[in-house]
Amino acid sequence: MSSMKINYTITTDSTLLDQQNAITPELRPKLKRFHHMALEGKASSIPKLKKAIEDYPDNPQLKNYLSVLYGKLNDLESMYEANRRLIAEHPDYLFGKLNLANEYYLKKEYPKIAEVLGEEMELQALYPDRDTFHLDEVIGFYKFAVLYFLGIGELKQAEMRFDILEEVDADDLEFVEHQLFATRLKFASQVFEEAQKNKISVETRPEELKSNSKAPQFNHKEIEWLYTNGLYMGEEKLNHILSLPKDTLVQDLERVLQDSIDRYAYFEELFVDNGWEEETSCFVVHAIFLLGELQAEESLEAVFKTLSQSEDYIDLYFGDFITVLWEPLYKIAFNTLEDCKQFMFQPGVYTHSRCNIIDMVEQIALHHPERRSEVLDWFADVIQFYLNSSLEDNVIDSDLIGLMLWSLSDIKTTELLPEIEKLYESGLVSEGICGDWEEIKEAFKEPEKHNKQREILSIADRYQQITSTWAGYTEDEDVSELGDGNFLEDLGYFDDDFEPTETFIKPEPKIGRNELCPCGSGKKYKKCCLLK
Repeated sequence: MSSMKINYTITTDSTLLDQQNAITPELRPKLKRFHHMALEGKASSIPKLKKAIEDYPDNPQLKNYLSVLYGKLNDLESMYEANRRLIAEHPDYLFGKLNLANEYYLKKEYPKIAEVLGEEMELQALYPDRDTFHLDEVIGFYKFAVLYFLGIGELKQAEMRFDILEEVDADDLEFVEHQLFATRLKFASQVFEEAQKNKISVETRPEELKSNSKAPQFNHKEIEWLYTNGLYMGEEKLNHILSLPKDTLVQDLERVLQDSIDRYAYFEELFVDNGWEEETSCFVVHAIFLLGELQAEESLEAVFKTLSQSEDYIDLYFGDFITVLWEPLYKIAFNTLEDCKQFMFQPGVYTHSRCNIIDMVEQIALHHPERRSEVLDWFADVIQFYLNSSLEDNVIDSDLIGLMLWSLSDIKTTELLPEIEKLYESGLVSEGICGDWEEIKEAFKEPEKHNKQREILSIADRYQQITSTWAGYTEDEDVSELGDGNFLEDLGYFDDDFEPTETFIKPEPKIGRNELCPCGSGKKYKKCCLLK
């Protein structure tokens, strides 16, 4: 995606527009008081603001604050009328234009927005005689530009304006980012639905449903903790387990993994009867993370056997935890990339099981640049294997290949672009995941804006990170609250000199991907309407 260039000076000097906005030394200290008066939203403040406007008729901010106040009082007609008078008297005042554009946005009259802010939706094009803008003007304009392009369905143009906001380190981007994310999700769903028509998937083997319900015998009684504790187990218990004799502990942890396979039918029935309960459902996750902490290279085969099970098995025991298994794999398989490559060639392995191997190898390249050549050869062999395989081999997974290409773009393996092009030519790439050939080429060329190197944490620190940040463990703010109050206030316009009007919209409530789908199908949201 091409980027926009800023060819003007950005300043935080609040006196930049003093002359244009008639801000006198006498008025300046009063603006803050009138600004807060508007935000308080008391009807008794209307005559006070009108009196101030009479005293300082050449200042647009006061008229803007009056519009804000009407918005706070939910008197939208008076708000719109006040802003139209503002624009008539101060046609060059940017935030008056943004207020009017906001009115058209809410009414979905998008062509009128372009008439107000310009077809280019570029700040300097709107003010060609200026070469310096206040930071609040830049942030205010491009926040609205993002929303405008989202409104007309131009996601790439919205992304370009959002890049500018990130470039100038804009604060209070949460509301705009939420709208951008929602549109990305909608767009991705449309692309995904189209891509599903040409998706190539492996067929995972069904579980062998044994009637066994008897727990295995362990060398160490402490292993029972894995079956009765979730990720809140605590560092003391984790350290106690890790202090046990390694040989017998590794044996026990491998027995836990085998137990999850042998008693799959038993644990599935518990899940159906009781739902997912973290305290009794995390024993497989615990076992793999503990093997990682022990750097138990000898257990790699047992771990691969676990990850080779069906999609239903992976979903039952791992759920979203499947996305963090790259870390224990990193610790276990750091020096055994050849074995990991053979796992990538194994037929019938679920997408996200193999994706963890890709993530692990990517992190080896990022943490150890001296191994880049080894990693490059590893990926080259994997790509060639898929190019040489047929659909009947049950190894080609277009989603996996799409995810792999994103990892390759992160480590900029441009040497592999000719082979990657062959993957596209062979129709083996899910373009809904990584984009088409032109997009992936551009991604390889663009410098990384963010460090893709992930921190390698201890098991205790990783559990703490998950339980303190993941949804489901924390009391996340409902995104529906983001719209409380008003539209442009949610955009973060609180500067005393630049204060637009306010209106009232609320985003749709958030549905967790693991929650039951609201359509009533009985499926999880991630397996139902999230895909539509």
